[in-house]
Amino acid sequence: MEESTNGASALKKAEKRLERVKNFYRHLIVYIAINIILIGVFVTLYNQFGWQAVDNQNFQFWYMINIISTPVLWGVGVLIHGLVVFNSFKFSIKSLTPNFIIKWEERQIQKYLDNEN
Repeated sequence: MEESTNGASALKKAEKRLERVKNFYRHLIVYIAINIILIGVFVTLYNQFGWQAVDNQNFQFWYMINIISTPVLWGVGVLIHGLVVFNSFKFSIKSLTPNFIIKWEERQIQKYLDNEN
């Protein structure tokens, strides 16, 4: 009986890990796709208008900051996501959650279980 419980627990753990890895790859694919679109938009607008047609220097600054900051900041997020998923460093949301929230969640779960019975 104990072996089947351990086997079920290991299976559940493996399924959870697989789901995290799949979510990371989805995140990476969306990151790459959006950045390809951003580069395409930048090249198209630059080729179409050049910067001579845009008189507003504030717009040029805003546009360039967004073209640069989106891939960089999002890339940092993708990197952290990958490190967490592939266990390069140990991190969990539970470790960041304050103790009173964890206790409240446990009380709520117990309340819902009591209501079910």
